[in-house]
Amino acid sequence: MFAACRVWSAAVLLLVLSLTATYAQARFVDDGDLADTHALGKRTLFDASCTGVYDRHLLLRLSRVCDDCYNVFREPNVSTECRSNCYNNLVFRQCMEYIVPNHLHEEHRLAVQRVGK
Repeated sequence: MFAACRVWSAAVLLLVLSLTATYAQARFVDDGDLADTHALGKRTLFDASCTGVYDRHLLLRLSRVCDDCYNVFREPNVSTECRSNCYNNLVFRQCMEYIVPNHLHEEHRLAVQRVGK
């Protein structure tokens, strides 16, 4: 029993020391190094064909339609085709008809026009 407790204590001590060393190394990383490896533009997460107004809220809403459509149909190309041409395509319109309530269709059409100009 005493031996098992000593092994457990030694394991916990090694874990704490390992985490402390990792944290200490992370604190002294040069910010210039991080800028080179993690540089992302604000539009990086969205389709480059969306050259209109950058509105993260609208882009996320449109993207959500494609995500939900993929989750319903589980077709491999639905997600990418839905987002092609900045959501201005037949697949997005079909997904919108299926996923989005009728009273919100016009709002989504205007959002596609706004972000895709």
